[in-house]
Amino acid sequence: MIQTCILITIAMSLNLTAQVALAAPPGNEERAWNLYTNARFGFSVRYPENWRLGNPLSDGVGVTLHPPIDNSLVALSGHMNVLEGKSQDGRQTLDEFAMAHRRIITELYGKKTITVKWRQDQEMSLAGYPAKQLTFTYSDDKQGKMIEHHIFSLGRNEGRGIRIKVPLSAEDRVMPAITRMLQTYQPGRDQNAVSPLMPKPDQP
Repeated sequence: MIQTCILITIAMSLNLTAQVALAAPPGNEERAWNLYTNARFGFSVRYPENWRLGNPLSDGVGVTLHPPIDNSLVALSGHMNVLEGKSQDGRQTLDEFAMAHRRIITELYGKKTITVKWRQDQEMSLAGYPAKQLTFTYSDDKQGKMIEHHIFSLGRNEGRGIRIKVPLSAEDRVMPAITRMLQTYQPGRDQNAVSPLMPKPDQP
């Protein structure tokens, strides 16, 4: 149940080549964009003035931004890495997280009788942290043909997630602005350090 909630947060993401770093210094125009900073995880991003800032995600883990294209969104979030896995710390690895994410997305959309078509995963860097990009397409009766890019990094204690959803027909129009926006992305505190959000062990 915990795993499902964490991954739904990420699912609730950029057609980039492998090993692209999304943390290039912003230009003068980007520096004038609006700034969003997440109070809980510390990550930040600048976004164009004509984008709408949506409501915070559940528990303040992130926010959804809305480009001026119908049925488009960019959701940014942080999460804890608390699940058991094969890393040297006994927690999930990035590959394990990606496999679980793909399975849960397929199941979630399947419950809506929507079949997703997965593209090849991309290895990349998100603001200096190893990351993966998962991309899939699908057809929705109300929204038409859609494409989603889910990007996430995972440290020993925390991770970051970005979900990008755009109509397939509008991808070429909206992705350049999204790419520039993600170049302003900063991850906040060290994802490998002990997180202040980590549950405290029970006292004897």
